[in-house]
Amino acid sequence: MKLTTLQQVFDKVQHVHGLVERFATSRDPRLAEQYAQPMKRAFGRLKIELMGLGMDSMSQLAGAMEIAAGRSGPARTKSRILREGVASLRFQVDQEQKQVVRDDEAASKQRVQSEEPTPG
Repeated sequence: MKLTTLQQVFDKVQHVHGLVERFATSRDPRLAEQYAQPMKRAFGRLKIELMGLGMDSMSQLAGAMEIAAGRSGPARTKSRILREGVASLRFQVDQEQKQVVRDDEAASKQRVQSEEPTPG
């Protein structure tokens, strides 16, 4: 998986994070509920994209957040659940990015070592 693809996924997670924060910081319950549907749609799109990229565990988490965004209940509890889910998604995308960088560095070291002339 390329780093540019992961950066695009990270940008989409950031967008969802913004929606969650707007929901969490709104004081008026009616205004907060206006963010529920866009959050649900954004999590749904993210779920499908992650599934297409083969990131099944992150896709399942995005699906769970899509369901949580659509549920009713106390706004405080909903905010906490959504914030924790987004934090987990951000962490997992960050870990994937670090793994890609490590793999690229290892591959380039291997290439350099194989191209060096052997003494003798």
